[in-house]
Amino acid sequence: MVIRQLYRLLFSFILGISVFSAAIAQDNNQSPTATNTIVPNTTAPNTIPTIHVGGYQFSPYVNLQQDGRYTGFTLDIINALNQIQQEVFFEFTVTSVEHRYKAYALGRFDMMIFENPAWGWQKIADQFIPLHMIDGEVFIALKAKAHNQNYFKNLTNKSVAFVKGYHYQFAHFETDADKLAKQFRPLFVSNNRASIESILRKRADIAPVTHSYLQYYLKVNPQDRHLLLISDKWDQEYDNGILLSLRSSLDAKKLSHWVQLLIDNGKLAELAAQYGIKSSQ
Repeated sequence: MVIRQLYRLLFSFILGISVFSAAIAQDNNQSPTATNTIVPNTTAPNTIPTIHVGGYQFSPYVNLQQDGRYTGFTLDIINALNQIQQEVFFEFTVTSVEHRYKAYALGRFDMMIFENPAWGWQKIADQFIPLHMIDGEVFIALKAKAHNQNYFKNLTNKSVAFVKGYHYQFAHFETDADKLAKQFRPLFVSNNRASIESILRKRADIAPVTHSYLQYYLKVNPQDRHLLLISDKWDQEYDNGILLSLRSSLDAKKLSHWVQLLIDNGKLAELAAQYGIKSSQ
């Protein structure tokens, strides 16, 4: 009898301890712990605004390499702008020569480097910041066919290589293929190199070519120099600059200041010299 009572007391004692432990455990589960606390991520890098710079294949300003990289004067300026300040990050954004106006209007990029207000931008609100870099187009033809400079004076009955989307002064800056076909015998190509090759391969009689790219091409391919006749007179000479969207978060005065810093420290002229482009100042 005594033993039975001792068993009952022991059972009650054990049961009480179990209930007390469960209560403590339940209370602990409802309390916040270190594993449930959200800790701010202090290792994340500070972000700065990104300014998207549109660009299309336009040698020597933008060149698409075989490995998919883009290089050229435009990319060099983007890098220089990123090095001279830390307020924004300039990032290259690919577009096409034909669709750049629509992409610009849709806000897919903030600015374009080495554009000209006369190249179809008249109806699009923007801000123009000069870079004071002189370039333009000259005409080329085969010496065997052209003989002398008089060959470039009349384009009648001559086939002309046009880079699609490029604005040429002799064509009144027209880019519409159907309209050009009514005035000329056009051969449409994709870039400056294709224009030169169209002459060398006798697919076209005359081709306007960006002067700076022509100099680069002949430097890399000196064997072709004696084959080509280059016009003394340029089709157009342009002082291109930066088009900055009015919708961009970047202030035009601030961008102008950074450009001026690159001019004053000689960096812009140093980069231009690598592409045979001269300053207008």
